[in-house]
Amino acid sequence: MELREHIPIHIGLFGHIDSGKTAVAAVLSEIISTAGIDAHPQSKERGITIDLGFTGFTLDDYLITLVDSPGHADLIKISASSVEIIDCALIVIDVNKGPQIQTGEHLILIESLDLRKIIVILNKIDLLKGNLEQEIEKTRNFFKSTSFGPNIPIYPVSSINKLGFKELKIGIFDVVKSLKVKRVYDGDLIIPIDHYFSIKGRGAIITGTILKGKLSINQKLDVIPINTSGRVKSIQVFRQNVNSAKAGDRVGINVKNLDIKNIYRGCYATDNPEAFINCELLELKVKNNKLFKPETRFGTQVHVTMGMRTTAGNIYPYHEFDGKRIQKTVSSKDIGFKAVLWLKDKVLIRKGKILILISRLDLPPTTLRILGAAEVVKVLDDEPPLFYKYKVKTGRIKNHEHSQGIICTGLAQSDTGAKKIIGKRLEPPFKRVLRTFGTKGAVIIEIESKDIKIQKGNKVKLKELRSFHLKKI
Repeated sequence: MELREHIPIHIGLFGHIDSGKTAVAAVLSEIISTAGIDAHPQSKERGITIDLGFTGFTLDDYLITLVDSPGHADLIKISASSVEIIDCALIVIDVNKGPQIQTGEHLILIESLDLRKIIVILNKIDLLKGNLEQEIEKTRNFFKSTSFGPNIPIYPVSSINKLGFKELKIGIFDVVKSLKVKRVYDGDLIIPIDHYFSIKGRGAIITGTILKGKLSINQKLDVIPINTSGRVKSIQVFRQNVNSAKAGDRVGINVKNLDIKNIYRGCYATDNPEAFINCELLELKVKNNKLFKPETRFGTQVHVTMGMRTTAGNIYPYHEFDGKRIQKTVSSKDIGFKAVLWLKDKVLIRKGKILILISRLDLPPTTLRILGAAEVVKVLDDEPPLFYKYKVKTGRIKNHEHSQGIICTGLAQSDTGAKKIIGKRLEPPFKRVLRTFGTKGAVIIEIESKDIKIQKGNKVKLKELRSFHLKKI
């Protein structure tokens, strides 16, 4: 099978554990990558997918790469790492169980990173005792509550008996033809490395999907951030030797003199290390998911997926007022927010516009843990950013009928403190602090309108902005 002339498309396989994703991939696939179906030794031992698997098949002029990701709740980080390289998604659901927790979590993951095309596969119809049409309708009702809507393509199959796969392939072909995938062939070569190993007599092998640029034999490759390099000896696309490859191709690369002992998933192969930056402080524009229920407080610990690496950090939501960052707490009612992200360690990211995924993996897997996605607005300098917060002082009306005005106590503890708050604005229905009264911190305050009725004991609130620099937790 000649592959180099085919148009590459990458489709992610998602779904709850035991929905049969890997079995679906096995029926669809014609060619297996070195990182193929459950290739990891622990996958065979535990009977579950624990790593990304890559297989392929052709549809007319297209070379389809299936990226099989784990469905187990504890392995959501690995599933998230696949999203950077896929163009659309297959959602596999066990027809006998219906959508489950990780079904929803994977949908949020896909939705957050702007993948709009999905196909739903209802697997294990050979075990179904009920009515298939009713199950299809139930599935449509479930998707009605998502941004994908009820009219998504749904294909019932049995991976055991290989039923329904002819129709499924036709459906995949229809979706693939409708995709508007733009590959960038010019400029820097960018390859996120997903697997790496040595072959006796040949040396170092790295595999990955070319996100940008072109690759050719004898080209020098830098692997960053570990700063090792070598020359390309050979290139394969699904085990076929090719002289060159370009954006969109999934490749295995034999690299001469490359030291792989320090490589990890999250490294990049490139011809221009200057296209990347190591950073730990980022300015973000966050698109939070409305189904994520916990509040995001100032300093909440989060997990952040950037490319193929997930790392921990702390997020600091804020709103802007008069050019100042003012700390805030975000709820599911907030639609988008700005934030600063401070990572635990420096992480390599590509320069330019990139999306990252934000999760709360400390939460129990029985809840939806995907907070949302964020665009990196800019990388901040090492200088911790300046923030502001409101400090609220509460006083009480002591005398509202005094000849000198309305007397308030509790906003200051001394005459010196009282002098410092003269002119400060107060929360309605009060207006501002006019002057001191006596020597023990009492003040005369102004009311917004003489028509407002107040009495002794009413609370008076003074809200002041205080500046502070972030400190790493």
